[in-house]
Amino acid sequence: MARYLLSALAFAASVSALECSTSGTTTISASSDATALASCSTYSGSVAIETGLATPKDSNGHQQLEVDNIQKIDGNLTVTNLDQLTALSFPALESLIGFELGALNSLATASFPRLSTATQVNFTALASLQQLDFGDIGITKASSILITNTGLTSLDGITNLKSVEIFNVNNNQALTDITLKVTSIKNNLDIEANDVLASGLTVSFPNLETAQNMTFRNCSVILLPSLVNVTEEVGFYGNDFQNFTAPNLTTAGGLVFVDNTELTNISLPALTSINGTYQIANNTRLAKIDGFQALSVVTGALDFSGNFTEVDLPALTQVKGAFNLQTSGDFDCSAFNKIHDGKAVIRGKYTCSGSKSDPRGEDASSTSASTGSSPSKTAAAAHFELNAPIIMGGSSLVAGLLQFFL
Repeated sequence: MARYLLSALAFAASVSALECSTSGTTTISASSDATALASCSTYSGSVAIETGLATPKDSNGHQQLEVDNIQKIDGNLTVTNLDQLTALSFPALESLIGFELGALNSLATASFPRLSTATQVNFTALASLQQLDFGDIGITKASSILITNTGLTSLDGITNLKSVEIFNVNNNQALTDITLKVTSIKNNLDIEANDVLASGLTVSFPNLETAQNMTFRNCSVILLPSLVNVTEEVGFYGNDFQNFTAPNLTTAGGLVFVDNTELTNISLPALTSINGTYQIANNTRLAKIDGFQALSVVTGALDFSGNFTEVDLPALTQVKGAFNLQTSGDFDCSAFNKIHDGKAVIRGKYTCSGSKSDPRGEDASSTSASTGSSPSKTAAAAHFELNAPIIMGGSSLVAGLLQFFL
């Protein structure tokens, strides 16, 4: 395979050096442009390598591109729309601002062994790229990461990120592992529609403590052992994990579990407050909602629907929004009916119903008035506490309950 080595040492004597700064973007469209760029150790400006790159091709029409010597680009590096480029290498590059690889359908090797800093990373439509060659340490500083429609099987090369503002990884069909050492996510994290061709996607953030907004879809394992606070919402949609636990999570702006068909257990033992929507819906194997033993306050709506038979919220003292609990399972609403009637805990529109043929979420429910199923001897029980336990089986609240939160 033909290989075109752009070396400042080899070619500097035969070409005129490129000016190493520009206020705009320098487009590499010919061999001489690329060779001159390699004469700069630092380049101030942006560099684009796009359609029409005139470098030698092998017998299959493929191209390889290596630019050595350059260590820093004070601007963006954009490499796009080169269907025949199979290998790209910047062996000395350590930092740049924007890093875009896009519409490179044949690219199988991306080698940046010394790269540690990139403000924005945007990798799209890289069907042949299975791994990132970013050295032993890889990128440790970045503000925004977007990786979509690639052939990557892991994200080795960015696992040592310490913090990131935006992290979006979607539609990477062979991706089996996402592990990051970030301690904070300042804006949004979105992981969805990966692992179509693989056996399961494991997501692990062992050091993550704080995040603003997190969305997980189509994951098999999600590990968040250090997570303490999510300022906006954390949502889990259409995953196939069986268990989820976040042992140190204490507050969340919103919490959603929807359409996780294999989920049998949720454990958030330290969670005390949800400052937004609290939704658990259509998790077909989730029979008990009992992993929220410390949850006290929900400032938004509580919205549970599915086929569960038990809800245990022993520390609940306040729900400021609507309360919607509908299940096809055999469920006794008497405990929740009493706290609604007493107006001590539930402040918003109230619906609680068991043995429903078509349990619905709060938005879909047409119920406008308070309703509740009648208790039965065999129905599973709702359980919560307000400074004293509620005894199951139709017993009343302890005296003095109504004095709270009138």
